[in-house]
Amino acid sequence: MSSRFRTLREVLPPSYWTVWWGTLINRAGAFVVPILTFYLTRRVGLSLAAAGAIVALFGAGSIVASLVGGLCADRLGRKVTMVTSLSGGAILMAVLGFVTEPSVIAPVVLVLGFVGELYRPSVSAFVADVVPAEHRQSAYGFLYWAINIGFSIAPVAAGLVATVSYRALFFGDAATSALFAIVILVRVPESHPDLAQRHTATSFGDVLRDRTFMWAWGCMLLLSFVIYQSTTTLSGWMQAQGYGPGAYGIVLAVNGALIVLVQPMLTEWSKRHSLRAMMSASAVLTAIGFALHGGSYLWLHMTAVAVWTFGEILMAPSASTFVAERAPVLARGRYQGMFAMAYGIAGTLAPLLGPRLLAVSPSLLWGGCLVLGLLAALGFRAMKIQTGPGPMG
Repeated sequence: MSSRFRTLREVLPPSYWTVWWGTLINRAGAFVVPILTFYLTRRVGLSLAAAGAIVALFGAGSIVASLVGGLCADRLGRKVTMVTSLSGGAILMAVLGFVTEPSVIAPVVLVLGFVGELYRPSVSAFVADVVPAEHRQSAYGFLYWAINIGFSIAPVAAGLVATVSYRALFFGDAATSALFAIVILVRVPESHPDLAQRHTATSFGDVLRDRTFMWAWGCMLLLSFVIYQSTTTLSGWMQAQGYGPGAYGIVLAVNGALIVLVQPMLTEWSKRHSLRAMMSASAVLTAIGFALHGGSYLWLHMTAVAVWTFGEILMAPSASTFVAERAPVLARGRYQGMFAMAYGIAGTLAPLLGPRLLAVSPSLLWGGCLVLGLLAALGFRAMKIQTGPGPMG
């Protein structure tokens, strides 16, 4: 693995590695979102359903951010969009640390979800801009690896810090976002292929008419609803079983730890197989993993996370590569933003519907995750992937 890393260090451009390191720092300080449900229920005193509704506002903001962020990436450029989003998100995160009234927390979370998530389509488009096609799957895989090195640190650290001071979580999260914005401002050049032609790029209507892309988008939406049960719903389910934020953080840390250990090797292995096969296998593993959360033992929750983590490892670079190869050059931001919107919709619906299904029947919820995941797997398997971009390519 070390030899492969050295090889990629040589073939991937310096600007990619600057964003890689900035992403690692930013994700290591992403304290608040993983533990937001615990904060709202234990510190603010809201019910699980009310907390889920507020967390859903973050998802609602991210839905709009996916589309607007993709448009900004294509129209304004990758760099200005990333810097604006990260710096604005830092300010809003710090503000959220001071407000205590639910009527104020809710709109701040909504705006934070919008501003703080605007940069994501730009990062994905940036990678497609600067990395040659033959190395993109590895580049996306290693970027995802950086995200999860940070993610393996953040939940455990957040759980520990939360026992002393919740406010410190918000300030730490804001500081790392601000630092990432400064790194991009100072060290990362604009990568847009041709800003002079930005007004002639593919419209969102053209993206919607790309049937292969939208088929994959629909499958991803189903699977994302399952994946997002790992936030509000799983934390509430574990809390009802008598576990605290520390235990929840340890369970989720299995995800980050496994990705850190095996993701680079598994990404290289997955390149030997079709994107369609890897996305389908990912959905199967995700379905089985979340079904296992129906149990009550801590070791079973950790096993469940391990299973769906392997699915996540297969999906992340495969899906990003699919979108990058499908998108016309001047519409990379829009395609990445549209695909990210599937995550945003799921991130909005999952905290609203998950706890309510859980209240009706845990078996209904976790069994439903199994069904949705398997349906997504069948959809990915039936997908017709052709070489080259969509109809506007």
